Amino acid sequence: MLYEEIVDALKEIFQTRNDLFVLSGSGTCAMEAAIGNLLRKDTPVVCIANGKFGDRLVEIGNRYSDNVTAVSFEWGTPIDLEEVEEAIEEKQPQVVTMVHNETSTGMLNPAQVVGTLAHKHNALLVLDCITSIGGYDVPVDSWGVDIAIVGSQKCLGAPPGLSAISVSERAWELMLDNGDSRVRIPYYMDLLAYRESFNKRQTPYTPALPLFFALHEALEVIREEGMTKRVERHRQLADTIRNAATTMGLTLFPVLDEVSEYSNTVTAINVPPGLDDALLRARMRERGIMIAGGQGKLKGKIIRIATMGNITEDEVSRTILALEDALRGRIDKGE
Repeated sequence: MLYEEIVDALKEIFQTRNDLFVLSGSGTCAMEAAIGNLLRKDTPVVCIANGKFGDRLVEIGNRYSDNVTAVSFEWGTPIDLEEVEEAIEEKQPQVVTMVHNETSTGMLNPAQVVGTLAHKHNALLVLDCITSIGGYDVPVDSWGVDIAIVGSQKCLGAPPGLSAISVSERAWELMLDNGDSRVRIPYYMDLLAYRESFNKRQTPYTPALPLFFALHEALEVIREEGMTKRVERHRQLADTIRNAATTMGLTLFPVLDEVSEYSNTVTAINVPPGLDDALLRARMRERGIMIAGGQGKLKGKIIRIATMGNITEDEVSRTILALEDALRGRIDKGE
């Protein structure tokens, strides 16, 4: 059956034995499913944030609990693990949230270490893996991730509009311990309803069936490539972008420490002084290449080049050539 085959394939990629469901909604849908099902009005939560999507988890948390502590760092700077542990020790949260691969800044955060800290203090870890699962080796179970989420259009290489979420036994226990009250619980993203329906190999509500077929095919592409080769391809292509950028005299945006890394699924590059990022991206569009700008407070300050999903070496090479031309201001149409 289609749904069962999709779930089995995703469990293999997540490296989990936990329950897993596919939601007819984007990554933010899965973020809210994770938060909304776990939290009640007084649930203590620590949300770690060093980018736009970490901040989004804080915003969602505040919609469901009045007891959210944001441990925030400047966008593009590393997470201070000592500060995180101090907050966990002081607040004694039931839930800790974090983004694994923060695409707004091009930084990979130390998920495994945070998972150890959370479990040390008997807290659940909700990990946004929307742009890492499928492009990185993310062993959900061995890292102690209680809820992990992924988006279909990122490293999985499927069209947008679906997300997947894995749920541990510890997470189910917290949901059930919160009682029968469904106050503030999402109706459409009720994970208990998804668990009940999966016993019949169904979704609780009408699925986006064409997208399910597309995801099934995307997972077959991943199986054929193999995750080891897929992860290495992501790393090599990101290295190529980073090396090319620095060779052109550009600088990478994130500031790293011993536990953080540059993202292998998106590279964030500082816009050179005196150059309009919108003009730079427009010049690249004239060469048939689209790249992203900065989001939120980083708008106009950085550009971002993705290397996720089924992108090829040829596409990366053409992107680099277009960037070189755009920086020189010479766009030879028809070349």
